[in-house]
Amino acid sequence: MVKISIIGAGSVVFTGRLMVDLCLTKSLHGCKVVLMDINEERLNVMYQLAIRYSKETKANLSIEKTLSRKDALEGSDFVVNTVKVGGYEPMEEERKIAEKYGYYRGVGERVSDYYGGVGAYHQLKFFLELAIDMEKYCPEAWLIQAANPVFEGVTLISRQTKIKVVGVCHGHLGYKDIVRKLGLSEEHVRVTIAGFNHNIWLKDFLYKGENAYPILDKWIEEEAEEYWTSEEYLKALPWECEQLSKAAVEMYRLYGLFPIGDTVRSTSPWWFHKDLESKKKWFGPTGGFDSEIGWTLYLKLLKENLEKLYYLANNPELKLTDFYPPKFSGEQHVPLIDAILNDKQTILQLNIPNNGLISGIPDNVVVEVPVLVDGTGIKGMHVGSLPKRIMLFNMIPRMLKMEQILQAFLEGDRTSLILMVAEDSRTRSFDDAKRVIEEQLRQPWNSEAFKHYK
Repeated sequence: MVKISIIGAGSVVFTGRLMVDLCLTKSLHGCKVVLMDINEERLNVMYQLAIRYSKETKANLSIEKTLSRKDALEGSDFVVNTVKVGGYEPMEEERKIAEKYGYYRGVGERVSDYYGGVGAYHQLKFFLELAIDMEKYCPEAWLIQAANPVFEGVTLISRQTKIKVVGVCHGHLGYKDIVRKLGLSEEHVRVTIAGFNHNIWLKDFLYKGENAYPILDKWIEEEAEEYWTSEEYLKALPWECEQLSKAAVEMYRLYGLFPIGDTVRSTSPWWFHKDLESKKKWFGPTGGFDSEIGWTLYLKLLKENLEKLYYLANNPELKLTDFYPPKFSGEQHVPLIDAILNDKQTILQLNIPNNGLISGIPDNVVVEVPVLVDGTGIKGMHVGSLPKRIMLFNMIPRMLKMEQILQAFLEGDRTSLILMVAEDSRTRSFDDAKRVIEEQLRQPWNSEAFKHYK
């Protein structure tokens, strides 16, 4: 029996989508699905809901639960990691510390939820420990890395262990927002999207075999301003309007290719993020996903989703498919498993070591590119060169940040953490950068990190 283990199965975001997709994929029926989490209450809720949804959809899955990572990993063929260590509360406290020293919305990447803590220590430590455990208990299994930071995490695991690891994200699907807004038929669209996770670009954009960038250019010239004043844009949730925001269009003008998905939030210029007024100018009325308005809305939504799951779990008479219709989520985790396990040739967008796929990037740096997946594994498709301006002012600086974070983590180098903060455009003095790191590391939840970074 094929064994699929979900680590961090109490996740509000991922586990429900994965279970729906597993239940709907008949070629995976007969598999054992193991849900693992250290939060027993959350685990029990997700387990009950998974069992019920499986019965409602008549999915032939063997579903188990465990608090033991060892038990979950032993004999696994596929391991999906969705873990966010410690939740969001410590990250919010670290943000408050940083803001005392003038770092609006905290230090690090421009995306507020990306690293989830100073130096990404807790996430990277967990990722590496999980991969090392897999070498003991399921050395031939695939590790499907869903939790952030995917770029740093998959690069770390691929360099430090022998585990077959691949990063999965859905940000590339942002191109479909462009297709819909331009009124194009999706079946006639072909795209090549490439870069690093949360830093991907629309390299090729074809419609009926012809370059579709002129269609996009015409929309920007003739319709964008009207769209930015429309009710559709002004009343959208922060994460629903970023793909065609002023920020995205300006990045296209600056760098020469259109940014896709989270790229608009995470690698846009620093002057988009100076303060709430700047964020509102570029990302819309709420200031985008990562403003104090947008992020508060997101945390509120997570809380509401969790409350909904508890409500459904406590009312077994309710039909789950009425609340979560049996439709594929669009996530790639289950199609990836299906393609490998059942030798179904499938094209996906995944994060794998470069090995020459994007010119100018070292082979051992993980890139996000189109891939062909089948029973033999994952084969990246050659992308070639990206524009020099993107490489020099976006890709290479982002790659260096990744290398700085991994160097600091692997060597326990506190000075590197301080230097990263010191290079932030908002830093007023080196002493301020040092104080931020020292104060964050002295928080109770960072006791291990404090000892690690010397």
